[in-house]
Amino acid sequence: MGGEGTLYPLLGRLRKAGWVDTTWQESPTGPPRRYYHLTADGKRALAEFIRLWGPFRDAVDTALTRGEI
Repeated sequence: MGGEGTLYPLLGRLRKAGWVDTTWQESPTGPPRRYYHLTADGKRALAEFIRLWGPFRDAVDTALTRGEI
């Protein structure tokens, strides 16, 4: 379910946006692995998303509990 069809394209878009960076590291149990980490821009984008998510979630919760949807 999901797998490479959704996760890796999303990570690629985040990398192109400059929000994540990657490094390759050797693995003792197989091929090299790519590791992802947030860039400074990615940390700012995440903080902005968190700031906006709470009010959005609350508005949806209110609409659902009032039966507006």
